[in-house]
Amino acid sequence: MFRVKELLLSQETFKDPIFKTHLRYFRWYGYVASEDQRRPWFSLLRCTIFTASIWVSCALMLARVFRGYENLNDGATSCATAVQYFAVSIATLNAYVQRKSEQFLLLLNDPNISSFSGVIILLRVANADIQNIMIEADDKEMALLAQTQIYTGTITLMLWVPSVVAGLMAWSDCIYRTIFLPSSVFNMAAVRRGEEQPILLFQLFPFGELCDNFVIGYLGPWYALGLGITTIPLWHTFITCLMKYVNLKLQILNKRVEEMNASARKITQILSIARLNPLCDRLPKTELDSWRMKLCKEFVEEELRIRNFVQELQNLIRVPVMADFMIFSVLMCFLFFALLIGVSCALDDYKISPNSINLTLQTPSKMDYFFIFIYLFVMASILWIYHWHATLIVECHDELSFAYYSSDWYNFRLPLQRMLLFVMMHAQRPLKMRALLVDLNLRTFIDIVRGAYSYFNLLRSSHLY
Repeated sequence: MFRVKELLLSQETFKDPIFKTHLRYFRWYGYVASEDQRRPWFSLLRCTIFTASIWVSCALMLARVFRGYENLNDGATSCATAVQYFAVSIATLNAYVQRKSEQFLLLLNDPNISSFSGVIILLRVANADIQNIMIEADDKEMALLAQTQIYTGTITLMLWVPSVVAGLMAWSDCIYRTIFLPSSVFNMAAVRRGEEQPILLFQLFPFGELCDNFVIGYLGPWYALGLGITTIPLWHTFITCLMKYVNLKLQILNKRVEEMNASARKITQILSIARLNPLCDRLPKTELDSWRMKLCKEFVEEELRIRNFVQELQNLIRVPVMADFMIFSVLMCFLFFALLIGVSCALDDYKISPNSINLTLQTPSKMDYFFIFIYLFVMASILWIYHWHATLIVECHDELSFAYYSSDWYNFRLPLQRMLLFVMMHAQRPLKMRALLVDLNLRTFIDIVRGAYSYFNLLRSSHLY
């Protein structure tokens, strides 16, 4: 069990320029709590309720999918919704059990600690680093921080907008039909006879006659939909912010390594940043080399901290991303196949009878097309943000050894050159992110797209013949 004080974050953490939007929603969700809250224990209870609600909603949706659908397009959108909930249920439960942290002070003060523990420590370490950057950084590093802040905001908006729009459309359908077509809402008997069409939310749950109950059949789906459209984009964009923070740290490290010996004034500034002697411009060459060696040591320790952070981040996301890898590739293929079948039915029905009512009954509606495209975009975006940002981290780390080589190493004394050679060899150790069985990189993402297209062609050929 978690103790409440282990989940508390300082008020400054909630003002972090990269994570402040997500932490605000996390606090409302109950995933974290602020030290100035009156009843922080209530956050733990609220998070437990919300996490259990997501799993209950997911189980009900999967039960409805297993019962089958008469219409392929209804089944496609319902299956996509259920799978999205299943994937985010795995992610939230995995993060829920990994919140605990017992080594915060040790990790923050001892750069040689080799392991992290929990999401809370990731947030605390990231916030402490960003605060130090804002205090000690020069103009170029502050520009990198500002670019990262804009970038994470754009990615968050990119994934939030389609999710919120889809949810608002489902809610609008409920409100409109409840006000203007009430006979089609609380009348499951007519729906079963084919005289009325159920509202969008009713298609997701196996309530049966309980749909006539206002609380279970109406407010329940509303609550589940609200959880889905907030939790799904919130979690994935939060992980994106963590990965982009790692990329920012590597960019700053590369910059400082390259500028290690740019000029006496620049060395003075960098040594001040590293909290070393600010008067190194008046030191003899032997002592200056000594400060350079200490600076190299700081760089190596910083790289080790980044590696440890990446390792803990990988432990946090490897199970959910592996689930996304297996589920989304198959589901994307299924959605493309549903689109193909719908278009084929539309063309066949139009050839038979352009004015036939079967055209409306058998072909997907514009709403079906919209939701299928939304699901395809969201799933492809989720897979892309993980693999793309993992690629950025790996490539930025690979540049570290070149950053050491870009310094004026040929002007260093021989002992320092030898040490720098070992530092470069240390920096060349590969840094990879994995999701259990697969590497996170653009090549894997392309393989997912190719695999989905291959499955789609297989289904299409079986349908044609």
